[in-house]
Amino acid sequence: MKYVPTFSEDRWRVVRDFVVSAVTEAAASIAQPAERLVVVAAPFVDWVVNVNGYPAKTAVVFHPVIIRRYITRTDVTWSDTTRRTYRSALMRLSEVLVGEVPLEFAPTTPQNTAAPYDALDLHLLESWATGQSTAARRRSAGVVLALCTGAGLKANELLQVRRQDIVADAGGILVTVNPVGRTVPLLARFETLLLDSIAEVEAEHWVFGSPKRVKHGISTLTTFLYDTDRGNEPDPVTTRMRNTWLITHLIARTDMRALMTAAGVTKFEHLDQLVAHVPALDDASYRRRLRAQEVTR
Repeated sequence: MKYVPTFSEDRWRVVRDFVVSAVTEAAASIAQPAERLVVVAAPFVDWVVNVNGYPAKTAVVFHPVIIRRYITRTDVTWSDTTRRTYRSALMRLSEVLVGEVPLEFAPTTPQNTAAPYDALDLHLLESWATGQSTAARRRSAGVVLALCTGAGLKANELLQVRRQDIVADAGGILVTVNPVGRTVPLLARFETLLLDSIAEVEAEHWVFGSPKRVKHGISTLTTFLYDTDRGNEPDPVTTRMRNTWLITHLIARTDMRALMTAAGVTKFEHLDQLVAHVPALDDASYRRRLRAQEVTR
């Protein structure tokens, strides 16, 4: 088995025999080669055993509850498709190795419930972006923070932005999100950070990563965020950044239709959990707003 781990060799040695034994045992029943299963199983077992400290026992590691915890992590930038792929593979391993355990899965879109960054978090993340050790890293970190927290872009949307998609005029900055072509006004707070970050980027070049990169997978962004110079700031997670943007607009009472247009959605899932982060109105304001003596249609 020619698997090369995406985590340290020391940690791989701890779980290697357990992982190889598990995927080899399950491969025949699942009708997939062990070499393919190990790509999903190895980082999962590493997270369960080496990161969280669970014992390397099949009934524990491959229990559906543990798989659910892994799939719904908010400290990673997996797309919904990636989460579903991992869940499917790991649950099939669980069915073979542990047996059927009744469990209803929560939705695979936990990014909508990830808590937003607070004021101190944002200050620390701005220092993280501007304090990277190279100009290329400062550019990419600044772009991630500005576009995801200032315009609510998803990770896959961020990777498709070219310099020519960002236009500044007297009314602020507009970001065009491709391929759909929607435009999003950038929050004023992040205008200087974004403009400083892309000052040397040519019109047709990507604003994140290598100007002429050919890979646009989420792993490109995930690897960058993992490898950046870090201090005492919170983890830079694009889903939390997008939620921070959404909640900023909810607090500002931004028109809901305009917000949904800018966010690129036709419905807000988990809206109840988003508005939980919006301060409640006092009694007088609550009555005044809900009374709405006159509504323009």
